Amino acid sequence: MLKAIPYFLQGTASEWFENLEALPEDWEAFKTAFLEQFTDNNTSITLQNWFQNIKQKPSESVMTYLGKFNKLLRRIRQLETNEYYSNAQILDQFIAELKDKLIKKVCSHAPEDLATAIQQAKNYEMAIKEANCTELVNLAIGETSSAAEEKIDQLTKKVENYFTNQ
Repeated sequence: MLKAIPYFLQGTASEWFENLEALPEDWEAFKTAFLEQFTDNNTSITLQNWFQNIKQKPSESVMTYLGKFNKLLRRIRQLETNEYYSNAQILDQFIAELKDKLIKKVCSHAPEDLATAIQQAKNYEMAIKEANCTELVNLAIGETSSAAEEKIDQLTKKVENYFTNQ
């Protein structure tokens, strides 16, 4: 696989690779050498700032936010030789930047890990969507749910009376 690398590199990266004294032994060694050569402290700081300021947008789903969150986290971990963020910090960052409605719901159950927090956020998001759909249906028929139930009860009584009087 490493033999194909020169065919994918261009410009400065290609020159750097051609001038290596020894070829990297495996993909990890190549990746480490490449990142050391082409990233600097500013790149790491920029990515960390982006990560600390990432937020779920009002129109964004939990899964879309999670995708951006994970992408930045992967890039940061590639640049760092040691893990910059602990699991607890990652969990806190994920929850803190969810939509306000979701933050309160997820925090109320105090998830112990990121997977649990993600599942809770997805579940609450789905519940909110379902509640919004119910409200839209009620608005579409021009009634609140209690008014609709009242009309159903009245109609049920009329049907019962009709059949008991027959």
